[in-house]
Amino acid sequence: MAVFKCKMCGGTINFNEGDTVGVCDHCGTKQTLPSTNDDIITNLYNRANNLRLKSEFDRASSVYEDIVRKDDSQAEAHWGIVLCKYGIEYVDDPATGKKIPTCHRTSYEAIRSDADYLAAVDYSDGEQQAIYEAEARAIDRIQKGILEIAKEEKPFDVFICYKETDENGKRTVDSAIANDIYYQLTQEGFKVFYAAITLEDKLGQEYEPYIFAALNSAKVMLVLGTKPEYFNAVWVKNEWSRYLKLIKNDRSKLLIPCYRDMDAYDLPEEFAHLQAQDMSKIGFINDVIRGIRKLLTSTAAPTKAAPVNAGETTNTAPLLKRAFMFLEDGDWQSADEYCEKVLDLDPENAEAYLGKLMAEIRVSRPDLLAKLPKPFDINGNYQKAVKFGNEKLRGTLEGYNKQISERIFTEQYNSAVNKMNNAKTEQDYKNAAYAFKAMNGFRDSKELEQRCYALAEEMPYHNAVALMKSAKTEKDYTNAASAFKALNGFKDSKDLEQRCYKFAKYYETLGLMNTAKTELAYQNAINRFKSLNGFEDSEDKIAECNREIEKIRVEEEKKKIEAEKNRLKQAKRKKIIVLSVSAIACVIAFVILLTMVVIPQVKYSKAVSLIGQEQYVEAYELLIGLKGFKDSTVRAREIWDKHPDVQLKVAVIGDYVLLGTYEQDNNTSNGKENIEWLVLAKEGDKALVISKYALDCQQYNTSDAEVTWETCSIRKWLNGTFLNSAFSAEEQNSIISSPVTAYSNPSHSMSPGNNTTDKVFLLSINEVNKYFSSDSARQCQGTAYCYALGAYKAGNGNCWWWLRSPGNNFDHAANVLKSGYVTVIGNGVNSSSGGVRPAMWIDVSKLTPEEHNETKK
Repeated sequence: MAVFKCKMCGGTINFNEGDTVGVCDHCGTKQTLPSTNDDIITNLYNRANNLRLKSEFDRASSVYEDIVRKDDSQAEAHWGIVLCKYGIEYVDDPATGKKIPTCHRTSYEAIRSDADYLAAVDYSDGEQQAIYEAEARAIDRIQKGILEIAKEEKPFDVFICYKETDENGKRTVDSAIANDIYYQLTQEGFKVFYAAITLEDKLGQEYEPYIFAALNSAKVMLVLGTKPEYFNAVWVKNEWSRYLKLIKNDRSKLLIPCYRDMDAYDLPEEFAHLQAQDMSKIGFINDVIRGIRKLLTSTAAPTKAAPVNAGETTNTAPLLKRAFMFLEDGDWQSADEYCEKVLDLDPENAEAYLGKLMAEIRVSRPDLLAKLPKPFDINGNYQKAVKFGNEKLRGTLEGYNKQISERIFTEQYNSAVNKMNNAKTEQDYKNAAYAFKAMNGFRDSKELEQRCYALAEEMPYHNAVALMKSAKTEKDYTNAASAFKALNGFKDSKDLEQRCYKFAKYYETLGLMNTAKTELAYQNAINRFKSLNGFEDSEDKIAECNREIEKIRVEEEKKKIEAEKNRLKQAKRKKIIVLSVSAIACVIAFVILLTMVVIPQVKYSKAVSLIGQEQYVEAYELLIGLKGFKDSTVRAREIWDKHPDVQLKVAVIGDYVLLGTYEQDNNTSNGKENIEWLVLAKEGDKALVISKYALDCQQYNTSDAEVTWETCSIRKWLNGTFLNSAFSAEEQNSIISSPVTAYSNPSHSMSPGNNTTDKVFLLSINEVNKYFSSDSARQCQGTAYCYALGAYKAGNGNCWWWLRSPGNNFDHAANVLKSGYVTVIGNGVNSSSGGVRPAMWIDVSKLTPEEHNETKK
């Protein structure tokens, strides 16, 4: 079931399947829930929620918008956009302790007329609507209060935006620069909003009304910064991003980025179209003051752009011709001088401004502007050429800038794709995501950004898997288990964590066995191996320990006999007793008779008795332990061949057992052959098995369509045609109807569909990696019948075989290649050359002793 985080405090929301409203387990707030079972959309919701809790409203809003693009009916995504639009943060009410909203982005637009709010209400059920409406009323009251205060504030000329303190709480260099600029501007007579002074008498009050009023009234915003991260600090970006939105509706406003001790190219992408100012440049403040004064005192209406040739009188045409000839010769200074002469006669001559632009940038022909390394749209001469030029000139110059931007974005896109393809760590994928994000939606950069974030989240899982695969010691597996534990249940990490702990215990016990020298030490190892319940080859190790114990006991018996011989010799010397050599020989003979004949005969007789009582498992174990005494080996083999329940009960992981029959040698005249099954796992009386060979050749789906394991045709074939053909009614009774988990593809975000319940199934990517330790272990050969049906056969006799997991698209399914490599991209579902290795869980206790037909091979 999906896990949703609280939109107010970040805690986990408690809810039942199908609920649309839940309660946070931390703050106790009742709140609305997304209506989705899609893991990708769930992750997007939690990511957006996390960003909004950090007050990164613009980034959070873009994630909510991604959800809406995928599914416009997601009421909770529309509501998330509303919360970001109004900058809603939830804080504790000191009187009640409950979470209440505060507003950091006031708007003149009423929340209850907002399009996204109306969509949230429209797509929600009755209980959700009541919560949305109650929260909207609370936010509306806050808005009105802020607007009441804001309307009483006097207008500002300039708004200074900067970062006041660093991560250690110390004052930044930016704040000192802001302080100096504030005093110089106020001395010039400007009314300036500077938070450190303007808000100092507002201590204990909400700052938003005063910030809102200043943002709306100020004609100029100065954004100051000495580090790239200071420009993107949450509350700094909150102010300038709001101001940029105001500029879109009021072209009389101006934002001036002011930087120092950094490269202008490191300014936020949103400033790319703005004229930035270097604060370290001599005369910086004077230039800023002149620009502000000019903007504030300008009252004349903008001049309508004149056609390019309107200024080309008989006086200016020759001058322009000379200017462009100088440009062709590379005489930039003369070209600029002649363009100035044209402008003296015709101040609105667009061709002259174009010439000045070319002289400044040093290009000899206009078409070479498209080859420049960066756009030139912030250049003043360009802006005047566009302003006064005709439609053709504007289109040409704007086209050059567009070509440059397209080229730069293409290079950045290719670089980001290369970063993504070569990423090996979580940070590598995050860096690739940041690179895609900087492209502002170029091509499919938004989708690739989200894909990189998803891959970054999966990297700790892949690292843990790599640790497990390379582990060789108890410590290695303990470290891998710790890595899986840190993933908090991500994918199948809990199962793998327990598997690693079992391996750690196995290797710890193996160490005890290898260093054991006494019967007690071996017995301790046996007890530990037994607690592993058949894990790996623990049953074989138990048998090995028992053999060592027998050796120790034999050695002890020999020592006792030798000691007795020595004692008798000493007694003879001392004339205490007289014992003939023949008597000693009798003792030795008796011991040999006891160990080699009497005891084995007792065990053999007991085994025969157990066979008569149909206790075949116990009889088999006794006969195997007799190691060839009389006909014990023959009798043990008879039990193994005639009783499949014995095979499965005594088999350990890695053994092959027989169950069912299927055509395999492609000769129907001799009947069907016994199916060999590899034991992958055992849990008490239950065993997971997979066919040793690929038994058949089938399409994953009979048509080229988008399917999952739940809907594919091979699932229907396995649980119908194959099941009925391969097993008798009694054998089918022992095959368990098992829950089959719809695991996602670990490398591609494809929905795997719903979980199913099946008797026969294919392994998933997760399971094939879990139960097979290497590529060589996953290699498989097909039967003659399988190849006759069209299965692909490699030179080494191997085939490729299907898995049930989705591939990189819904019309692909994952598979294991002839080399044993698991390919997550997969083959087309209608491919007709794939082998089939059925898998199933068997309840050994339900198997009845049944002799195999003599015609079976």
